[in-house]
Amino acid sequence: MQSNNVIMFPKQYNGPELPSLDEIVQNTDMMKHFHIQETINNLVPLIFTQLDIAGFEFEDEEETDSIESIKEGAFLVESLRALMCRHYGMYHPFQELWNEVFDYDSSYPEPTLKIKEKIDIDFKLEKKE
Repeated sequence: MQSNNVIMFPKQYNGPELPSLDEIVQNTDMMKHFHIQETINNLVPLIFTQLDIAGFEFEDEEETDSIESIKEGAFLVESLRALMCRHYGMYHPFQELWNEVFDYDSSYPEPTLKIKEKIDIDFKLEKKE
């Protein structure tokens, strides 16, 4: 009787198809966007509730669909989104806004941020390379 003690390598992989590197990067970016959106969905109601409790109402009771209050709230939400995107190294157009709106004022003992009196912004939908 003869036994075969030799193991043949490599064995052919018969499992599910493995994702490509591009698919992995795309899925990772999708998960980052999902995490940002979920954080915003949880955080924004808390922020507006606390502001309301403190006496800062953003909706005019007479005009519940006021476009101005929608714009103000959307600006705050997009600022938060841009901050979270920066954390992940992702681009958001509001990141350009920060650089154009604020400037350092060195007239104080320590450098202080101040709002520029005039800004000229041309938003790009995609990040500049």
